[in-house]
This record gives sequence, C-alpha cells and structure tokens, in this order.
Amino acid sequence: MAEKNFYITTPIYYVNDVPHIGHAYTTIAADAMARYKRMDGCDVFFLTGTDEHGQKVSESAAQKGMTPQQLTDELAQNFRDLLPLIDASNDDFIRTTEARHVKVVQQIFKKLLDQGDIYKGTYKGWYCVPCETYVPEASQGENHTCPDCHRPLKEMEEESYFLRTSAYADRLLKFYEEHPDAIKPRVRYNEVVSFLRMGMKDQSISRTSVPWGIPVPGDEEHTIYVWFDALINYLTACGYGSDEAKMKKFWPVVNHLVGKDIIRFHCIVWPIMLLALGLTPPACVYSHGWWTRDGEKMSKSKGNVVDPHEMVALYGSDVFRYFLLRQVTFGLDGDFSELALVQRINSDLANDLGNLLSRTVTMIEKYRGGTVPAPAALEPLDAEVRDQALEAFAEYRAFMDNYQFDDALKALWSMIGRANKYIDETMPWKLGKDESLADRLDTVLATLAEELKLAALMLAPVMPKTAVKIWAQLGLSGDVKDQRFGDYRWGGMGEARPTVRRGEGVLYPRIDLDEWKKQAEARANAKKGLAADPGEHEPEISIDDFAKVELRVAQIVHVEPVPKSRSLYKLDLDLGYEKRVIVSSIKDFYKPEDLEGRRIVVVANLKPAKMCGVMSNGMLLAAGSGAPHTPEEKLSLLAPVEDIPLGSRVH
Repeated sequence: MAEKNFYITTPIYYVNDVPHIGHAYTTIAADAMARYKRMDGCDVFFLTGTDEHGQKVSESAAQKGMTPQQLTDELAQNFRDLLPLIDASNDDFIRTTEARHVKVVQQIFKKLLDQGDIYKGTYKGWYCVPCETYVPEASQGENHTCPDCHRPLKEMEEESYFLRTSAYADRLLKFYEEHPDAIKPRVRYNEVVSFLRMGMKDQSISRTSVPWGIPVPGDEEHTIYVWFDALINYLTACGYGSDEAKMKKFWPVVNHLVGKDIIRFHCIVWPIMLLALGLTPPACVYSHGWWTRDGEKMSKSKGNVVDPHEMVALYGSDVFRYFLLRQVTFGLDGDFSELALVQRINSDLANDLGNLLSRTVTMIEKYRGGTVPAPAALEPLDAEVRDQALEAFAEYRAFMDNYQFDDALKALWSMIGRANKYIDETMPWKLGKDESLADRLDTVLATLAEELKLAALMLAPVMPKTAVKIWAQLGLSGDVKDQRFGDYRWGGMGEARPTVRRGEGVLYPRIDLDEWKKQAEARANAKKGLAADPGEHEPEISIDDFAKVELRVAQIVHVEPVPKSRSLYKLDLDLGYEKRVIVSSIKDFYKPEDLEGRRIVVVANLKPAKMCGVMSNGMLLAAGSGAPHTPEEKLSLLAPVEDIPLGSRVH
C-alpha cells in the first residue's frame, strides 16, 4: 500500500545560469512522481526553488553593475518561468534569499554551535570559485585544477567554522547499512558508503571572503557556506521551527532528486546535519545522470545546449516530458537527439497512441452513435486483452514506485500495442455490417474504450495535457488528474456509457522527416556564428565560394515575436526591389522598437525554411561575443556605415 504522505524535491538550482535540459529533466521527473503519487492516494508536497548566495553570484553582479539581490531577483524569475512551461505542479518555490529561509539557517547554525557540533578553526586548502567548494589534493586534476569544471583552483587560508562531520560518520554509515534504499541507484549507494568507510574530515561551513551570504549569528564577519545554507531549504519549506504539524507530516518521507555531481553533499553532509539536529535522514536520495547531445558533451561554446523553451515551442511540453523520461533509464546518462524525439512522435505517439484513439472514437461514433456500449459476454480473446492490460497496469505502478519511468512507459505501450492488434484481430468494421454480431461489436468497442481510459490514467503523470485530451474524447467526467489508481476497476466504461467526442485534428500528426530535416538545418544555421569560439576558424574557402553568397542591404520595416517561441522574431524587410520576411533568434537582445527602421545586411539567396510555423526567406548577419545563453553574451547587427540604397550588393 502506498505511503500516506510523500515529500519530493528537486535540488534548488543555482541562479548563475539560465535553465537548461538538466534543470528541466530533474523538475519533470519530480513532477511526474508527484502527479503519480497524488493519483496513488498520497498527500504530496513538491518543492523546487533557487540557490542564490555565494561568490559566483557576487562576482557576476559586480560585473553587471548590479547588487547581488538585484541580479538574483532577475535570474530567479527565469527558473520560475520554466515551471509552467514544462507543466510542473510544484506546491512551493523557495529562494534562499527569502527571510523565512535566512531565519531557519541562522536558527540551525546557532543550535549546532551551542551543542558543540560546530566549532571555530582555521582552514587552508585549494578552492574552486565556480563550484563554491574546497577540493582535496587527492581529487585535484593536473596543476591544481578542479576535477569537475577543470578550472584552476585558488589556494586559500581563512578562519572558518567547522561542522563535526567526523563525529557522525559512523552513525550515518550504520543508517545506510540498515536502509540500503536510502540512496539510489545502487552504484551511488556503493560510492557513498565507500567514501564514508575511508573516514571523514570535519566540513568547513563559513567564509570570511564571501560577503554575499547569510551572516553567522553573533559573528557577522563570517557568512555561512553556500552549501550549508542551500541544503537547509528542504527543512525551511517543510516548516522546521514554524509549522510542527507540517514537519511531522512530511519528515522524513522526503525524496530528493539530484544530479550525480552533487551526490556527496546530499548523501553525506546533509544527513550528518540532520543527525546532529536529531532528525532522521531522507527516505531516499535518487541521483540521475547527465545528458549529452547527439553523442557530444553539451557546451555553451559549442552552442549545442538543449534549450527547454525551444523544444517546448517546437514540439509541446508533453512530447518533451515523454521523450526525456522514456528515452533513458533514470539514474543513467542519456543522449538527447532531436531526430530521435521526432521519431518517437511518429512511432509511439502518432502511430500507436494517436491511431488507437482515432480508430476507437471513430468506430464508436459510426456504429453506436457515439455512446460507449456495455460489453456482452467476453470471449477468450477479450479476456486475454483485459488480463494483459491489468498486468501492464500493475507493472506500471511497480515501476513508477521505483522511479523506473522508462519501464513504466514501456508497460503502458505494451498495452497500447496489444489494443491496436486487438482491432486487427476483431475487425470491428466487419462486425458492424452484420446485425447478428451486434453483441460482439459492443464487447469489442467497450474493450477498446476501457483500454483508452486506463491509458489516460497511466499517461496523466507524464503527459498531463495528452491525458486530458483522451479523457475528454472518451466523454468521461471529472479531471483525469483527480482520479485514483486504487479506485480503478475494469468494466466501468460500459456501465457509465459516456458519449465520445472526437477532438479537432489528430492527437499527434506525423512529422515529414525530409521537411523536418530542412527546418532543423535552417534553425542550426540561424544559430551558427553565435556559438563560435573566437579562436576557432572555419575551413578556408575560395573567392568563387564566397561569390556564391548574395549579401544585400535591407531595412527592417516591422518586427513581431513568433508565437510559442522564446527567442525568435519575425522581421518584415524592404530590399528596395522586393519585400520579404525572415525569422531570427535575436529576441533576447533587442526590443521591436529598437529594430524597426534599421538598415542591416542579409544573406539574400539562402534557401527558404520554415521556423516555428513561419517561412523565413534569408538570414541577417551579426557579430556575437560571450558564451551563448549566458548573461555575458552580446550581439551586434551588421549594417552599412554610409547611407546606401536598399538592395545594394555587399562585396
């Protein structure tokens, strides 16, 4: 039986960045589990948020001429905006600069200091500024570099407060030996236990050199180490020191989803802090892997970082969610391929799921006036289909309980595949021609409707919008997300006898791969140049190659955002001899009024391509600096210095 209360968290995301696929992936996984647990009868608390202190934020703010608070206010909004984009159903969003959090952090620090679990000393070591952590010499790369980000480390010595992690290492090891499911997957459990058995040094938890942080109570020359501060967010939001009933309800039934790079903080430092506070460590810390793109490590300098906004604009949030959870086993590294995503749309969503829904609803409308019939006597084939569906449902629930999202979806698709085969086996179009077979047709149509109802229930945690569409087309009442798995029983569709309502268009249209490849190439070309390393050069070309590129002077007449796109503008251009439209990803750099009336240089003979539904006939030229998708990125459009007629060739 499912636990009554369930608390799930993402890590709080560090704000010195823009949301990327890693942030989206963890949040989508946590959301799918939160939705699943609600439908499984649990009272769920789902938390996400932002980590906003530390040296990186302070330095970035100084470079921009802003205060750290101004910068974090701006950047935290980017992470808030990600949540509705990917349909996250979080119950709270916490920022570490909030007064409620500062109060709890100082309260916990003082408690541990008073009881002797925190003491003052001196720390000397090699510090990584980007990662905000000291790196032991044994873990360093060549020439004192960080093993994670590979940047040079700084040798630092400063007065510091320390947490007595060494005093709790044996207790934590014993806890893990008694609770082997507290760290998943197993490879991470083995890693943490092995590390604990090597022995622990006390952890430095304050800085005198980083002013942007929570002051140590009673010693404000020190600020509290960003990691000590950040981990406490899980207690702040759960009501520690402010809401005893909430704490009692949701602690320690907490599940942390984190990337594998922060596993030691969450599985060693954090549970030791909890043990020192007299609290039980989390029920589970589940570590997922990293994403590559088309077999290559993602890099801002390469320009191959997956932008969740772009993927959702192109394919919708449900497709993005489905692909991330179906494509790779949760806990392992995965490779993001846009082509693979499109192929899943065509096979899984259009051919399998969409086809099943369309055929079933159409036949119920054609043969039964739109009313789902009650089944007559079941034949062995009908019973086999029913049993296979219920077995798939049971497997799905077991897999979801263990964060095996890909296997859960495979179980669901085995049911969908069996239902499509059932249509071919029973041939309802033939049954509909013979009045003597009316009872048989009723059973077949009722069985298919039942399969789709169950599919909608199982889809709801992963593809909430799609589940709503299926539920509505089946004519079912209520909201699918408010249904409970424990209440489901086979046969309810026939008794309820709802009226189906075919939706507008097909659920998932097939994508023409040839046309898609042209569009993908056009989007890649639009981004090319913005991502280039200043020190890298393209292969040499001849004067004949250059002569093939037709560059002309144009004037921007009108600018408007492209619907459903975060970064694209539609630009109406005047080339003197003709008007044309181009689409360009410059929305982050200019307002429409800054562009209208400006003269620019465009590639006039570029092959037209459709981008987010708008046909683009050309490409503007721009100079870019700074890594793409970062606050440091800058852009300047190329334009003639002198007044020159529109349409003039650039040589």
